[in-house]
Amino acid sequence: MSDNGHSPHLRVPLASAPSPVPPPNVPPAGPSRRRWYHYLGPAVFALFCIELGVLLVLAPWLDIYERNVHQFIPQSWQFVLLSRHFRGGLSALGFLNFLVALNELIDLVRPSSSTP
Repeated sequence: MSDNGHSPHLRVPLASAPSPVPPPNVPPAGPSRRRWYHYLGPAVFALFCIELGVLLVLAPWLDIYERNVHQFIPQSWQFVLLSRHFRGGLSALGFLNFLVALNELIDLVRPSSSTP
């Protein structure tokens, strides 16, 4: 036995320090930095959508559209492809492509909250 009346092999610390806990995987507090290649794909896709939108909005109303329909499409389908309703539907798809491109461009400009 030791001086204080306890066994020398049995030590109980009076105050134990808490064990260090590793910090959680938290992203840095600053804004995330996006590299140029994070912008390239959406920018090319937005450019493609704009070009396709221009084509779909304008092409059905040009004379070359009618000539191509008469030359390459069977007679039974020509009345459908030359109708104003079908041409208007193609133009509506072109406007939808403009909206998709606008959405992509807004996402490019808006600061991202997390890295892609």
